[in-house]
Formats: sequence, structure tokens, C-alpha cells
Amino acid sequence: MILLPAFEKAVNTGRGVYTARMKNFMTVCLLVAGTAQAAIEWEATRQTPVVHPTQVSATAVFPFTNTADHPATIAEVRVTCGCLAPKLAKQTYAPGERGEVRIDFDLRNRTGPQHKTVIVKTDDGVATTLSIECTIPEAYVLDPKIVFWRIGDSEETKTVRLVNPGTLPIKLLSIASSNEKLPAELKTVREGFEYEVVIDRTAIHSSARSVIRIATEPPPGQAEAKTLKLYVQVQ
Repeated sequence: MILLPAFEKAVNTGRGVYTARMKNFMTVCLLVAGTAQAAIEWEATRQTPVVHPTQVSATAVFPFTNTADHPATIAEVRVTCGCLAPKLAKQTYAPGERGEVRIDFDLRNRTGPQHKTVIVKTDDGVATTLSIECTIPEAYVLDPKIVFWRIGDSEETKTVRLVNPGTLPIKLLSIASSNEKLPAELKTVREGFEYEVVIDRTAIHSSARSVIRIATEPPPGQAEAKTLKLYVQVQ
């Protein structure tokens, strides 16, 4: 008896019926949104690889499982840095199937703290951010990093000091100059920890440049290693 007048008012005005329907529709939408779950469940969304000072690349692996009762598709894997290369065995996974996203991180020309992200989007509209955090230690500190002569300077050779700031010995294997008229010699002060590079400009009497490349010892079990660089300029 109390609800009847309100119902009659809603029918007569039309607005009351519309409002009630909209409220019911919104309630259903909220209930659906609240119970929806992402098909892909990640074991972890953050990886912190430990890297060697001369390591050229690192791989972060992000395992996942399709926990839905229907196939799930990874629609997009978007990296935020050109130093990252994602790898995915396939895109669609059956219910209960496991998979992984592998991210190769190019460490060359990088030192210090690193924070990189990858965004993975699935066909259910869910976007997940995966992160890689690590600190890349310096293999050697070069002093100075740039060697400079002015034309007419009397000094014919200059020396660069290379010091390993860590506790792990890292051998320097060879040295090469991009300009044969600016040769460089590698001298061992304390193997694995301290070296000197002596650069000779005797044959240069005009403007010239060179990049000195120093090969480092690879990490245990790996074939590649970073190359140290220093720059020489006569001007």
C-alpha cells in the first residue's frame, strides 16, 4: 500500500520509470565490473637482475598463467626504451596454460641505477606494467675520459689512468686506436684493478681525432664483454 502511489507517479510522469531503469542498469554494470578478473595472472611484475660490470645484456623473465575458463591473448607488448627487446613464444594461451614474457636488456653504454618498464595488454582490455630494476656497476673509472691537445702543444704523450672501483678483478685484454697516427699503449699497473693508457701524438701536426677502444674480460661463462672507450682530440 505504501509502494503503490510511488509506482503510479513513476508511470504517470515517465521520468520516474526512466530513473529506476537507469539505476538498475548502472547497478548491473557495477556488479559485472566488480566481479570481472584478468585472465592473465603474473607470478611477479618486478624483476631485479644482478649484473656483472662487463656484462653486455641481461634477461628478465616474467612467468604467467591463464586463470580464466577461456583462451587469453596477449595483444600487445610495448617497451619504453630501445634497449629492451621482448620475446613471447606465442600470443594465445588456453585455460590453465602457462607462459612467459622474456625481456632482453642491452646493458652496453649504460652504468648506474636503471628502471625500465614494459606494458603488456591482453584481449580483455587489461594492461599490466612489468618493471626491470638494476644497478650496472662501472668496470673502470677513466681519468680523464677525453684527452685533448692544442696544435703547437709541446707535450707529445698523455696518460689516462684506469681504476677498477670494485673488488672483483677485471682484466683489460687489448687496446686499439681508430687513428693510426694517434697510437695508444696499454700498461698494467695492477692486473685486474689498475692500468694506464699512454697516447702518442708525435705524428700529428694538424687537427685529428681518435676513439680508443679497450677490450675487457667477459663475465664468467659468457663470450662477450663491454668495450671501454676514451676520446682523443687534437685541435
